[in-house]
Order: sequence, then C-alpha cells, then structure tokens
Amino acid sequence: MLTTTAINDFKNFIDNIIAYAKVTVNGVTEKRVIHRRERLKDGRVAVYVSITPQTSSAVTVQRVQLYNKNNELWADKAVNIPLNNVQEGVLYRFVFDFTEKEV
Repeated sequence: MLTTTAINDFKNFIDNIIAYAKVTVNGVTEKRVIHRRERLKDGRVAVYVSITPQTSSAVTVQRVQLYNKNNELWADKAVNIPLNNVQEGVLYRFVFDFTEKEV
C-alpha cells in the first residue's frame, strides 16, 4: 500500500509538472497562465485557468488544455461554455484525485 508520503509526492508532482494552459474560444486557441493551484480539503489537487475573452460579442469556450514543462499536452477537456457579453468570464477548474485500489 502507498504511504501518505507517496500520495503527497504524486500531488506535488501535479503542482510542479503543469506549466500553462491553452484555451480555445470561437476556434482560436491562446496560451494562458495557470491562475491558481490548491489542495482541496478532501485531498484532491485543483488547477484553475481564468478565461476572460476581450470581445464585445458573445463567444463560446470550446476547449481547455493543460501543458507540462516540456510543452506536451497533459490534460484536455472539450467544453461548451457560452459567454454572452464583454464582462463575462469563467474560472475553469481541473481536479485531480489519487486513490489506491487492490485489484
């Protein structure tokens, strides 16, 4: 069985390996910084990406991706998040959980 130290090492790995995000809005993909990282009370690791398109028209967020320090795709999520005016944005959250199971 994994020790608490081993599980924490995996969580630290997540914190350290994710370098940046890419977000696709209306078919255009742009690089974004990671807004925040945190350990949730239940032990999961969360990574947040702030998405605030600078436009005066309605747009749709279509994809959110995380990349590692080697510029390789690490996590990918197709989404359909409509934003209807220039003052709207979204804080998108990836959550990672670690569990050990005997098989």
